[in-house]
Amino acid sequence: MKRLLSLAAAGVMCGATMFGASGVAGASTAPSAGALHVQPGGLLVRAPGYASQNSQSPTVSVNWSGYAVQSSKKFNYVHATFVQPAVKCGGQKYQLTSNWVGIDGYNDQTVEQDGTSVQCSGPDHMTPIYKAWYEMFPGPSANVFNVSPGDIIDISVKYTNSKFTLTETDLTSGKTSSLTRKNPTAKRNSAEWVIERPAFCNSTETKCFLTELANFKTTTMSGATASVDGGPVQSVGKFRNIPMYMFCPIQRGLISLDTVGGLSGQSFTTTFDRSGTTTPITLGPRALSSPAGH
Repeated sequence: MKRLLSLAAAGVMCGATMFGASGVAGASTAPSAGALHVQPGGLLVRAPGYASQNSQSPTVSVNWSGYAVQSSKKFNYVHATFVQPAVKCGGQKYQLTSNWVGIDGYNDQTVEQDGTSVQCSGPDHMTPIYKAWYEMFPGPSANVFNVSPGDIIDISVKYTNSKFTLTETDLTSGKTSSLTRKNPTAKRNSAEWVIERPAFCNSTETKCFLTELANFKTTTMSGATASVDGGPVQSVGKFRNIPMYMFCPIQRGLISLDTVGGLSGQSFTTTFDRSGTTTPITLGPRALSSPAGH
């Protein structure tokens, strides 16, 4: 499904134009491949011209799609299960996709998250490599075990006793990982269920770019639940929920990279539209701001 959004100014191209000092930035080429590492998660980066955090409107992003929820109370739990989608690689050097759940990152500077990612690898970039990972952004991510397409993945983030526990289990293979760690700067302002096109960064994270979105065909987040301090575990639809749409800037607007379906109980389905192109970005505090200079 081809979706376009109008952008008032011309001249913004996905991966082709410098957008300014915040969020989407940089030159048209990727950093040198010799010192790059994958950042499968990270903060939401809002699309140029769509910086609103109005909870009544969908969020237009260049790297996230799915749903976020907000509440007047602090979030302490988020969960989902999904069938690991089988990715069809297109032979491009930087094509990845990631499914994850997390707390924070929608409108603050940390994300406590875990999930899976798929990278198109091999000499012809036609071989998908499937990994489970966790990340306490802005800290680095870490792979924990391999997964296979068709595996049922169960992921959660829980906050208790001033610590986050990030747990993921491959219910098909029986592999599991659990990490408990403090993050004193976490705000716990939101919870999210996300399909993301990850970033590649150099060792100092001074140069980063979003990858092309790998063709995951379709993916469904089920059992999408969360809770806040003093409250029960509830489905995503019971909260103030915000759909997030992943778009790529083109010359006179934005074009969709995937299509997020409506909520059905505790589930929603996202469908791949197109890969887009690599997009230079700035990670860190400025990544939440609307790009200037467009």
